Amino acid sequence: MRSLVGPVPEPAERASSALRRCPRATLTFGSATPTVALVHQSPGTADLSLVIPIADAASIGFGGVTARLEVLDEIVGGVAQGRCRRIVVVEGRVEQTGTRAQRITAADIARDLPDSALLGVGSDSALVRFRADKIVLADDDGVTDIAPDDLATSGPDPFTDLEGHWLDHLNDPRCQVVPRIALRVCRCLPAVRPLLIGIDRAGVDIELVDREGRIRRERLPFAEACTGVAELGTQLRLLAGGARYPQDRAALRP
Repeated sequence: MRSLVGPVPEPAERASSALRRCPRATLTFGSATPTVALVHQSPGTADLSLVIPIADAASIGFGGVTARLEVLDEIVGGVAQGRCRRIVVVEGRVEQTGTRAQRITAADIARDLPDSALLGVGSDSALVRFRADKIVLADDDGVTDIAPDDLATSGPDPFTDLEGHWLDHLNDPRCQVVPRIALRVCRCLPAVRPLLIGIDRAGVDIELVDREGRIRRERLPFAEACTGVAELGTQLRLLAGGARYPQDRAALRP
C-alpha cells in the first residue's frame, strides 16, 4: 500500500477498511438480497470476493449479473458496538466460479483473512467474485465517489483487524486513557463518559455528549502516522498527555 500521511486516511483507505471489517453487508441482484458473510479485496485490484448463501448464488447466471453491494461499517468492540460510522456502496458485476475453484480461492483468502465463513464454501455457502465499477463512501465528511483504481492502489488501515480489541480495552470504565484524551477537546469532562469510536494509523475518533445532551464527534490526529502496534501505543499515550516512553523506560533514558 502506498504511504499516506495526513490527519485522516483518504476515502479509498477508509472504504477498504470498511469492506475488510464487513460487520453488516448485503448484496442485491435481480430479486435476491442475500446477506454477505465476508468481503475480501484482492490485493492490487478493486475485485472483491464475497461469501453468500449457496441458494442465492445459484441464481447468478452464466457470465454474471449486475449487482449492488452495501456495507454498513458498524463499530465492532466496546460499548459503542453496532453504531454505524460509514456506508460503502459498490456497484458492479457479480460472477460465480466452479465449486473447486471457490474452495481453492477460499484457502488462499484464509491466509490473509482467517474467518469461519470460509469453512462452508462449497457446501452451505458460495464464494463469488464481484467486479467493482463504481464505489461511493458516505460518512461524516459527506458523500465521496471513489475510483476503482484508487481502491486498488490503496488498501485497508493496518489496524483494521485489531481495532475492535483496542476499543474494547480503551472504553473499559477502568481505563482512564479516553477521558484524558477527551480533555484535549473539552475543558471539563461531561457527565456521560466519552467514547472512543474509531482508531486508525493517523488518529482517533471520539464521541462526546455535551450538557444539552447533544452528541458530537471529534477527530484527534496523531503527531506521527503509525505502522505498528508499538507506535500506536506511543501515539495514544501522547494524546492522553503521557510521555513518549512508558515510565520505567523513561527513567532509564539520559
